[in-house]
Amino acid sequence: MLRFRRYRVFLVFAVITVAALYHFTSVRDWEEAKAASVEGLKKYGPQRSTSTGQGGALVTRLATQTRASTVAPVEETAPLSSATLPTATPSASQTQQSLASIPTSPSPPQTPNGAENPPETGNKLPTYHTTSRTTPEPESTPATNNDQLMQEGQGRREPAAPLRNIPAIHWAQLPEHFPIPLESVIPIPTGRLLTIPKIQHVFRDESPTARIEREKKLATVKEAFQHSWTGYKRPESWLQDELSPVSGKSRNPFCGWAATLVDALDTLWIMGMEEEFQQAALAIGEIDFTTSIRSDIPLFETTIRYLGGLIAAHDLSGGKYKVLLAKAVELADVLMGAFDTPNRMPITYYFWKPTFASQPHRASTRVVLAELGSLSVEFTRLAQITKQAKYYDAVARITNEFEMWQNNTKLPGLWPRLVDASGCKKPNQSPALHKHIVDNEPNQNVMPNAVMAAGRDPAKSPSLDSYKTHSIIESFANTSPTISTTKVAVMETPIVSAGLELGDAQVESANKVARIGKITKIPATEDPPLEGDIKDSSVLGKRQLAMDKLADSLSGVEASGQQSVSSPNIAQDQPPIIKVDCEPQGLASPPGSWSEDFTIGAMADSIYEYLPKQHMLLGGLVTQYKTMYDLASDAMTKHLLFRPMVPGEENILVLGTASTTEHPDLPSNTLLIPQQQHLLCFSGGMYAVGAKVFNREADLDIAAKLTDGCVWAYNATTTGIMAEDFLMMPCESRSECKWNQTRWYEELDPFRSLREQNHLAMAQAQLAIVAGQEAKTSSTGKPTIALIPSTKVTPADETVPTSGPLARRQLGAIENVLPTSVSKVSSKSNDDLLSTKIIAEDRTNLGAQARNSAADATSAVPSPVYDPYPAHEDYVQNRINNERIPGGVTEFSSKKYILRPEAIESVFIMYRITGDETWREKGWRMFNAVQNYTRVEFGYSAIGDVTSDSPRHLDEMESFWLAETLKYYYLLFSTPDTISLDDYVLNTEAHPFKRPK
Repeated sequence: MLRFRRYRVFLVFAVITVAALYHFTSVRDWEEAKAASVEGLKKYGPQRSTSTGQGGALVTRLATQTRASTVAPVEETAPLSSATLPTATPSASQTQQSLASIPTSPSPPQTPNGAENPPETGNKLPTYHTTSRTTPEPESTPATNNDQLMQEGQGRREPAAPLRNIPAIHWAQLPEHFPIPLESVIPIPTGRLLTIPKIQHVFRDESPTARIEREKKLATVKEAFQHSWTGYKRPESWLQDELSPVSGKSRNPFCGWAATLVDALDTLWIMGMEEEFQQAALAIGEIDFTTSIRSDIPLFETTIRYLGGLIAAHDLSGGKYKVLLAKAVELADVLMGAFDTPNRMPITYYFWKPTFASQPHRASTRVVLAELGSLSVEFTRLAQITKQAKYYDAVARITNEFEMWQNNTKLPGLWPRLVDASGCKKPNQSPALHKHIVDNEPNQNVMPNAVMAAGRDPAKSPSLDSYKTHSIIESFANTSPTISTTKVAVMETPIVSAGLELGDAQVESANKVARIGKITKIPATEDPPLEGDIKDSSVLGKRQLAMDKLADSLSGVEASGQQSVSSPNIAQDQPPIIKVDCEPQGLASPPGSWSEDFTIGAMADSIYEYLPKQHMLLGGLVTQYKTMYDLASDAMTKHLLFRPMVPGEENILVLGTASTTEHPDLPSNTLLIPQQQHLLCFSGGMYAVGAKVFNREADLDIAAKLTDGCVWAYNATTTGIMAEDFLMMPCESRSECKWNQTRWYEELDPFRSLREQNHLAMAQAQLAIVAGQEAKTSSTGKPTIALIPSTKVTPADETVPTSGPLARRQLGAIENVLPTSVSKVSSKSNDDLLSTKIIAEDRTNLGAQARNSAADATSAVPSPVYDPYPAHEDYVQNRINNERIPGGVTEFSSKKYILRPEAIESVFIMYRITGDETWREKGWRMFNAVQNYTRVEFGYSAIGDVTSDSPRHLDEMESFWLAETLKYYYLLFSTPDTISLDDYVLNTEAHPFKRPK
């Protein structure tokens, strides 16, 4: 019989253990918040106190005030009054009042169990309502270095699965560290609107037959949307960011705020799906923008998808659904915290939790261009609706900075893909080299594909870095013969910008070591903190601020970088503050960036697209957007535009990428990378709109050829769908371009010279082996096969083996002898070694001689000869067949299609501007191809290879499929007055905003 007292010690211990586990689980978020606070103290000093004198690193969470509830149509309310920007030290009551100023809907009637009742419209979603959201397991405390945040930040990033029963952390309205005085706030432009030329073609009435045919196509597109929407409305994906259309599951890469729902709102309205629109608007009230499953908010993606979607739905519905504007304001106020920096340039990956957001920060020194410059349309339209100038002020300051910098970049008129937005130039920072490009002929320095590919594994897809690496190697080879070109490292940042206290000679020596030594990734320069930076003695250490290191040492943290959450050695109310100089500056190239890319494709696109759109949205009242667009468009046409060589000799155009190099040890040059991207296909529509709005009629022809270039890319593949990213061959002239198959073959075989050189060495080795076999046969009377582990083709300064046995798994002569090392010499040195003609002759003679000798040696043992270095024509044909490369394409970087909209966007705009029915025909072929290969059980899926006749479905359906792609297909076959381009401006996510009248 068990006695209780015998085991009471164990029972008491078990109870204590369970209680402790429960306690520490429930306070896990609090401990994380505390850690974040300590990190803030290490870097910036004490938190600013409120007027009540209460300081500290942690901020009491404020209760959220906005909870939209009903979507019953009501009359448009009066515009929101302009709210005063928060001062540096408002009272607690003022802070609460600021939160309370967000417009809300009246509280809904409650059922006995507390659930909200939907309006009596006869349509309910009983199975779709979700319970209140909770945050997932807290992620690691964000680093205080904003450069690191930006580089680790991702627009699409799905966090780990959430833990249950964890209290949600909410965003709170906090005092600004860098408030703008009221008198300095940039007002919303007002006055008499300028006359902007009409965009749309004047259409004639269509015939009854044409109308019937058009409406059939329109219905087919709508059915595709309904199929996708029905899949998303399933309980497994409702109110989640995205549907996984193959598995029927869901994912949340955009903060878990129902991205597909918000993004598709205006499409529901445009397609006349009023019942679904009301259901979706009801669900909008369940989204809480003050908390997120992600620790960071991607500012750009959130603005174009969520904020843009809410504003457009509000505009289209005439303001009848109050919840839409209320939620737009709630979200915008959360995002405004990202602009609280010394120069008001935003933090593009904003850590919103109060313990981090309460600390002062700077924008990063390496910001993606599009993420900084593509916020204007959304915040401007919200400012017009609410009459609150703070939203317009936020984006107008960014535009002003870009305008001042536009003519001072390394390629005047355009901005580089990465931007230093910190506003802080460190005292020891290398001055940016801004030697302007000389006015040469367009595309004078074109990087051939063969040159791009050298030094790169031919089996791998190309990258811009590999292109730049080779061009830099070539530059060193041409200018510095004593430097080994096989050891040159491409560095984004010279060591001198890492904060070394070295003399000029020491810095130059260190940089040369990095350039000539092993290929090493040099970390980017840290983001300058509030009071400047501390000089770091570590060259290749972690990207960690020296102030963090100092605080670590004060708190007893080990040198390994592990941080203590609660160290008694840090006075949390008064940490040490070390100030260093920080010279103010405007937007600039990232520190130490001696090689930069200029493109209107990925990472840059929408900043250029928004210039004419912002001009229209402001009614022409601000002239800077026209000036900036004119400069940018001229630079694009001059430096990026090229005509690709294609078999049918179609007159099409593409906008490539210009890569600039300016370095003391390298010749300054600009190279054109003939890259085509699906993302670039918006450019045709942009050129067309700019041609009409700014009276640039010559650009309309460029617009048509750019759009046709994307249509050609659709027609060129097996599926009839354009690939994500690939390379083409630029013609020497835009006016005339004959197809040259010989040149295409050369582009497809960039390693021809090297391969033929190795083949010659291999053939010589075969002869030596066969000669040895003949000698043994003549002496013994029996054929002997000798074995060798491998045959090695040595670098040029070593001799080629002249004798040796055969490799394993071979009969007779060589069957699978591959070189274990390859001579790393440039194509120029190869040509100097042996000409192509001599190599070809030696290939034929030596190969035949080897075969004949092997056959004569013995007739009892078959002697098939395997050629590891096939002839040029054989190699190219194998590549074409195996990789399914269409004529004119030289390399696929990505064969995916992720349901992108950019090509049909330009086709739609070209039709609305010209009225040419052939654009509808092209668009219909594109739609059918997408329909045939991407439709799956629950929706439409991205595919992995557009060149395959049975591509793999990737189980991804991004929200822009419903927001953009299907919307543009639908508008292409709608009547011209449906979302007229003279009445609306469409943001980069195809959300239509009303133009002022």
